[in-house]
Amino acid sequence: MLYPESVWNERLDLLKAQLRPWKQTHQQMFRQFVSEAEVVTLDGNGRFLITKRLQKIAAIEQDIQFIGMDNTIEIWSPKNLEQTLKNDEEFGKEFENIMNNDDAQ
Repeated sequence: MLYPESVWNERLDLLKAQLRPWKQTHQQMFRQFVSEAEVVTLDGNGRFLITKRLQKIAAIEQDIQFIGMDNTIEIWSPKNLEQTLKNDEEFGKEFENIMNNDDAQ
């Protein structure tokens, strides 16, 4: 997931609002969440490097897909993305339910 700095800060504030600072499990969750983050800087041509560590986590070998998700960008290996997508029929049914505000399936 690629966040603009302002969105990242909003997400951190939202997470921190849900956590209790003296509860050990909450501190562990926060620590793990922020420890995975990396600051990305663009080079002179507007490109950025996806580190080897993140490539391994995302199972990125050669090709990648960028998916715009509102105010963030998801970065996927095509194989992993395909595994998360629903078939056309399932997608159509769920989309119809959402658009009709029908939570019951």
